[in-house]
Amino acid sequence: MTHDTVQGAPRAHLELLQRLPYVRVAEPVRFPSGTGAGQRTATRRALNVHALVRELRADQDALPLELDEVSATGAFVCTPLLLPVGAAVEVSFTLPTLAGSISAPARVVRVEESADRPGYAIEFERMAPTARAHLRSYTRWH
Repeated sequence: MTHDTVQGAPRAHLELLQRLPYVRVAEPVRFPSGTGAGQRTATRRALNVHALVRELRADQDALPLELDEVSATGAFVCTPLLLPVGAAVEVSFTLPTLAGSISAPARVVRVEESADRPGYAIEFERMAPTARAHLRSYTRWH
């Protein structure tokens, strides 16, 4: 028995899917804790420091929040005040081994709504080379 297929799926099935209305989900994409660990490009380090986080499109001051972990490419912001995936933020924090603060624009890449650890993961978009070097050094040797 042969089927008229498009990329391995029966054509009738694909035509049915194409007729269904487009549905937009208002909730952020949720990933269970630990998802994406194999996709990380930098070593993470547990951390518990205060940070100032401000959503770039909002007309509000930066909120004092906590970073739970950090890497040279991003961090996890602990807060029940969740932002959607894709939101642009600016974050500023100080490492225990650094006298000055690190500031960088970032984008929300993952949201966790768990009861014990709500928050969102951010990926730094641009950062001064010296700040990135401090983060690499801090996360590499712990």
